[in-house]
Amino acid sequence: MTRLLGTIAAEGFTSAIQEDEDGRVHFMADADIDADGANGQHGAMPAYKADDTGSEFLANGGMAIVGGRVICAKPWARSIVILGADNQPRVFPGGVIASMTWYRHPGKAADDPAAYVDSETVPYIVVPPLVVQRTTGIVRGCKARASFNGRSVDCVVADRGPTKKAGELSIAAARALGIPPSPRNGGISIPEVLYELWPDLAAPGYVLQPA
Repeated sequence: MTRLLGTIAAEGFTSAIQEDEDGRVHFMADADIDADGANGQHGAMPAYKADDTGSEFLANGGMAIVGGRVICAKPWARSIVILGADNQPRVFPGGVIASMTWYRHPGKAADDPAAYVDSETVPYIVVPPLVVQRTTGIVRGCKARASFNGRSVDCVVADRGPTKKAGELSIAAARALGIPPSPRNGGISIPEVLYELWPDLAAPGYVLQPA
């Protein structure tokens, strides 16, 4: 028995988000690349840098360089990056502007770049709010899987996306699936990626975190 949790129509296709009797949630969608949490904490490329040489454009994070410094050009940028005392993006050593994921590692401070899930090295999926609101169990930190073109990668649910968007992967997950992994120009626009998650079942090395 499968229950329809809802549908998300965007970018020329509709994703039907379904929940099986055993609790598995699944949907088909495209794959945008989410660089959030890539802060260089494992020696890989950070998502955002003060000179805009990170894996992701500052503009895609709602930021801009004005007068030689990075500012929040969009109000929502403040929900993406760690801020300094001036309420603008804080610049860490190496010019890193640290971005956050919905999942934060227990015991680490909110202003610690290592507190978040590294998109460059950790396969994760991003879920729309509809999934969080309508599933039976806890979603953040749960086991997940993404599959495309005969390949699959085990993941964790580490980030939450916008209301009208389904289909987003970390850089590491895209790389494992053979999908162009660049946050700047990668991903795929066809709804041929299968996203699966198992609420209430923590991914290895993670804990469930209620929304």
